[in-house]
Amino acid sequence: MRGFKKSREVALKKLDDAMDKWGPERIKMDHAAEKSKNSFLDSYRNYTNQKISEKEFLQITDNFAQALILEDKMIRKIRKILTPLDSEFQKICKKIHEREAKHD
Repeated sequence: MRGFKKSREVALKKLDDAMDKWGPERIKMDHAAEKSKNSFLDSYRNYTNQKISEKEFLQITDNFAQALILEDKMIRKIRKILTPLDSEFQKICKKIHEREAKHD
């Protein structure tokens, strides 16, 4: 049992380290995406009220789409790293629970 608990600690540390590594970049990306979304929504309102040109609206729409694409790429990249680490951690936890259940 002690070996499994040590394995769980190691797996959890790897998962935590990966999450810590991507956390600041993810927060930065979330802020950029939110800012781009707000800019898009404001420009849409202005466009529908004819306060900005179609050209300006299309440029802001393009910027918003690019921000969404970058966000999607980052999410995929993070998932490729975190998903296997989380799966390993969950697998070890399941084994520990199964062993504990047998001893109860």
